Amino acid sequence: MGSNKPLVHRGTKSWWTGDVKTLCGLTIPGRDAKSPWFTSPACPQCEAKHKARKRK
Repeated sequence: MGSNKPLVHRGTKSWWTGDVKTLCGLTIPGRDAKSPWFTSPACPQCEAKHKARKRK
């Protein structure tokens, strides 16, 4: 049985609008963006891109 928790995405926050652009390509409006305490369950696409960037 799967979890109903939303995925935790990695991204950068805009200083101007507060919107978050995730590594997997989503744009989360600033009013909906939250900084999670825990990183589980992580977005598999964001994690793959994050690991690829670290290897460079």
